[in-house]
Amino acid sequence: MNAKIPLTILLFAALTMLAKAADKPQSALTVAVYDFKGDAEAASYGNNVTTLVTADLTTETNLVMLERSDLNKVLNEQSFGFSGMVNADAAAKIGQITGVKVLIAGQVIRTGNNRLVIVANIIGTETARLFAAKVEGAADNLLALTDDLSRKIARTICEQATNLAAPPVESHEECVARIIKSIEGTNRPSVLVNINAYNEHGDQWRDNISSGELGAVLLKAGFKVMNDNSEQKPDILITGLASGGVGPAHGGLFSSSGFIEVTVQDRRSGKIVCYDHQGDTVTDVAQALAGAACSVKVADELAARILPLLAK
Repeated sequence: MNAKIPLTILLFAALTMLAKAADKPQSALTVAVYDFKGDAEAASYGNNVTTLVTADLTTETNLVMLERSDLNKVLNEQSFGFSGMVNADAAAKIGQITGVKVLIAGQVIRTGNNRLVIVANIIGTETARLFAAKVEGAADNLLALTDDLSRKIARTICEQATNLAAPPVESHEECVARIIKSIEGTNRPSVLVNINAYNEHGDQWRDNISSGELGAVLLKAGFKVMNDNSEQKPDILITGLASGGVGPAHGGLFSSSGFIEVTVQDRRSGKIVCYDHQGDTVTDVAQALAGAACSVKVADELAARILPLLAK
């Protein structure tokens, strides 16, 4: 639960590429064509199919295509190495690095009589769902084959959009707005929030992220938030302990777990308003980001239950 959140080059690159989607419909999916591999008899066709399919899909208004040069640049910068057919794990990692929701990869197979079979794998980087499209025809009619394949790919993405992309994640702003909307009472007591973090050695320190997030939500909901130096004493004391843990890294993703237990007490009477606790796990592209996001998420989940009680 580190309060310092580094601005990583990785996130900057992903956000920069996603900014290119600003003039597209909100329902558009970000798509990248990774590679079409040719078998021993069709090795020379792989790059051509990749280029032609990318060009065809760029004309689809419901898709936001990541340029091939941008894809290669980011993957090279991240030392991403992969050979062979793309599986779900590799697709998930590429999606996390680049921000694409759908990855296209495939294979070109040369059969008898100078004919080609081209198979496209359409993979949801968030859901690991796999769909396929296939065309077959004469090798000297490659333009028509790739045009037909591109139409099938675009149609599949459109029809299977809800299976290929995960449901929209509630943003932090939406979460806070939901919490505030759920408060029915009009009481707004003054509150002091003091949550400490601790480790296995028994050391304790103020958890600025958890305390700050809970205090920020209270302020936005109309409560008066105090600190230790305030002249006026608070009506309500929220005290607690927070702990966190680092999970294993998978495919360039890092996980962090967090747990907070709090006591909410009326300062004047000493009455306990409630005891509560919350734990969660968050995955992100950097360990510090995962830890900070987990602290915020757990604090918001507690706020959703505590604030309505204080407002009664």
